[in-house]
Amino acid sequence: MWRLSLTVLAACAGAEAMSAPPSGASKPEFELGLHPGESMAYEVRLAGILAGEAQLAVGEIGNINGRRALVVKSRAATAGAAALIKRITDEATTVIDAETGRPISLETVVDIAGKRTFASATFAGRFANVTYRREDEPAPHATKIDFGTEALHDTHTAMAALRGWRAIPGTQRTVYVVGGRRLWRVDVTFAGNETIGTPVGNRRAVIYDGSSYRAKRDLSIESSKPARSFRVWLSDDGDRVPLKVTAKTELGDVVMDLTEYNRP
Repeated sequence: MWRLSLTVLAACAGAEAMSAPPSGASKPEFELGLHPGESMAYEVRLAGILAGEAQLAVGEIGNINGRRALVVKSRAATAGAAALIKRITDEATTVIDAETGRPISLETVVDIAGKRTFASATFAGRFANVTYRREDEPAPHATKIDFGTEALHDTHTAMAALRGWRAIPGTQRTVYVVGGRRLWRVDVTFAGNETIGTPVGNRRAVIYDGSSYRAKRDLSIESSKPARSFRVWLSDDGDRVPLKVTAKTELGDVVMDLTEYNRP
């Protein structure tokens, strides 16, 4: 559930940010999909019961190794009764190229009842070099993923791409996302608009429906049955804040609600 909360929020629908422009129209300008200095917090409920909390924060744009870049950090953890059963935290840090919106590097740490797993990835062109290690292992495992002609994303850049996507209802996109040591294929469709009630008030929202699949290193999927089906609501304004996420799991329905949003 803890990884689902961040994976669905961030990787659920990271389409290649723009739909094709009408014939004769100029190509839409690139949108980073992140606002430097912004932060957001969420509550995660499983079958109506508080099960987790998640936070995300975006740094300022600066010069990192000669590139205009910024850092995004997120953290998810069990809460309420779920934390009493098993304490779990999942932290991720991504360095993102501000000119392209693509990831430069990724670091994750997952702690399950005191046992930690570390994963990292570096992105270069069509390739992602991924390493992961449980803390009781003497050496890390390494793998290289060739994305071919597909876009390279992690969970944070996928979320940013979704926030910059302007599409017409029915438009569908697919993206491949590196999440920790896992590779996911995510199919998402722009479903339309509606007004929803949230803990931060009634908001007009754009809606995306999607399915995620575990993928192999050659980008083929492990099974044609979706690992998760979900729906995402983003605020229908310039901020495009993720307001709500719902997903069906084998343990019950997961609902993730925005509880706090701040932007300078």
